[in-house]
Amino acid sequence: MPFGSGDRAQLQQVIEQLGKLATDLAAIKQQVADEQHTIDQIRQDATIAITSGLAEIRAVARDGIARTNDIVTGPLAGIGSELVAIRGAIGQLDSQVKTQATSNPPVAGTANTPEPEPALDQRPQPEPQPDINLSDSPEPDVDTLRAAAGISAATLHAHRDTWEFLVKHAGTDQHFHLPAEVQDTAGTILAKVSGPSLVAALTSLHHVSHTADDAGTRAIAAHLHERLTETVQEIATRPHRGDGAGTVRIVIDDRAAPESPDDAER
Repeated sequence: MPFGSGDRAQLQQVIEQLGKLATDLAAIKQQVADEQHTIDQIRQDATIAITSGLAEIRAVARDGIARTNDIVTGPLAGIGSELVAIRGAIGQLDSQVKTQATSNPPVAGTANTPEPEPALDQRPQPEPQPDINLSDSPEPDVDTLRAAAGISAATLHAHRDTWEFLVKHAGTDQHFHLPAEVQDTAGTILAKVSGPSLVAALTSLHHVSHTADDAGTRAIAAHLHERLTETVQEIATRPHRGDGAGTVRIVIDDRAAPESPDDAER
């Protein structure tokens, strides 16, 4: 049965309502998509902000730790070196006092002590002098001192006791300067010394190796003087000025040679 005019109108109304529903549905889809995009953008911004904040916190923490190390480690190393220098100065003063006391004994005879009777021969006997060989080199080598003065800076690798010995005997020299940075790693000292400090070390060690009363002190001073001299002379044979030159390293660390396979089998 064909539709009448009333049915057509009702059908047209249904079609219009369906079109409106489709439009509303498309609008809702677009709104949901916009909301999802906004949520994704907020999540991305939050992730970036958190990552950046953590990176800044890590950077601030690392900078704080580095500054703490610089503030604490540097002064402590400087104080330790100054204490060693003070100890060396006190030791030298003590040696000088003992030497003067030995060379100038108290005069005999006081109001309460009777003077000894004069003897036939009371000439003072010469004091025994240490067996020191001054014929090798009574004065430091001038060419070696000049070569040492030309070194801008050198890194000294030595045991803590060796460094204290060097500071004790060279610390009072007018050309010796305590380095601003002294690293102590498991008893090994890494000290950056200047050319004038090397000159002071060479002259002081040379003097101690020839004049010290104790044989052990002379031996230590002679060994350190020889090692410093070898390094300086090696640089003097092939000098390099300006950029591109390697760092001067003075290593005082004699060790036994490794065993060969034949020795291991024995």
